[in-house]
Amino acid sequence: MIDSLISFLEQLMQMPVFYPLVTVLIIGDALAPVIPSETVLNLAGAFSAARGVPDVWGVIIAAAIGAIIGDNICFRLGKRLIKVVNSLDPKSKAGRSITWVRRNMNRGAGPTIIVARFLPWARWVATIVLGSAGYSWPAFFFYDTIGVLIWALLSVGVGYLGGALFSDFPLLAMIVGVLLGSLVGVGIQRLQAWLFDYRDVRRGVSAI
Repeated sequence: MIDSLISFLEQLMQMPVFYPLVTVLIIGDALAPVIPSETVLNLAGAFSAARGVPDVWGVIIAAAIGAIIGDNICFRLGKRLIKVVNSLDPKSKAGRSITWVRRNMNRGAGPTIIVARFLPWARWVATIVLGSAGYSWPAFFFYDTIGVLIWALLSVGVGYLGGALFSDFPLLAMIVGVLLGSLVGVGIQRLQAWLFDYRDVRRGVSAI
């Protein structure tokens, strides 16, 4: 069964249609963060290193295009979607993301946009909140594009690393790639929090 799964994935990733599918998937994830897009990119990266397909740069480009399109659509729909955001349960994962986004926006919109790209619910909330508040679209596009490029490179790259380390064991390579990928967002969020806290302490500003 495992061999059949690996064979199916390899055949799928060899098809030219795989790259447009990645783009569509990422757009869907930006609009409704319930699709595990990072996992797909981690898997694709791991498979690229272990089996030689798909083309790693093709996946990165396809992911970046999808993320930029999806984020900007969400930003443009901000005023229409803000009611959905405000109606979320504050105790839910999405609700907690609202608190995180609004607190960090006051401390630096640019870095928050970049970091939020690594946090599924936070990036969705951030684009909607900024769009609804009339935040400068050129500024959003600039910071979001930076975040997207870093996100795409790391999401595929850490999967590729896992695949390279265990190229003789495709299943293990995929598992390691996904595990490494799951640590990226957590690490970046903690680094951002530490940097903001450090800056606030130096300025004598409360983080609350």
